[in-house]
Amino acid sequence: MNNHVNNFEDFLNEAKVSVKRQYTALHPAKYVSSHGPIREKVLAFVKENGEVSQKDLFEFFKGMNEETGGTTSRKWLNKNPHYFKVTEKNGVKTYKLSKLGERVHNAIQQLNKI
Repeated sequence: MNNHVNNFEDFLNEAKVSVKRQYTALHPAKYVSSHGPIREKVLAFVKENGEVSQKDLFEFFKGMNEETGGTTSRKWLNKNPHYFKVTEKNGVKTYKLSKLGERVHNAIQQLNKI
C-alpha cells in the first residue's frame, strides 16, 4: 500500500486522532494528539483494572515518576477530568474511564497496531 501523504492538509494533521465525529456545526469533531505518553499510560492502567481507587492511581503516578523521572501528579488528574467517571462511596473516590476516555484509549491502541 501507498503510505505517502496525499495532500498538505493530511500532512498538517498527522498527529491528530479523531475521537468524535462532527454531526453539525453545533457539535464539532473532537481531536486528540496521537502522542501523549502520560495520558496513554494512565488510560491503559485504568482500562486494565476497570475501576481504580484514588490511592491506587496516585501510587501509579508515583511509580511512573520514579520510572520516567517525570512529575505527574494530581494536577494532571485535575486538568484531565473528562477522561474519567468519578464515583465516591464511603469517602473513597474511584475512577473509571468515561466514554471519551474509552474512545481515546481505543483510538490510540488502533494507531499503535498499524
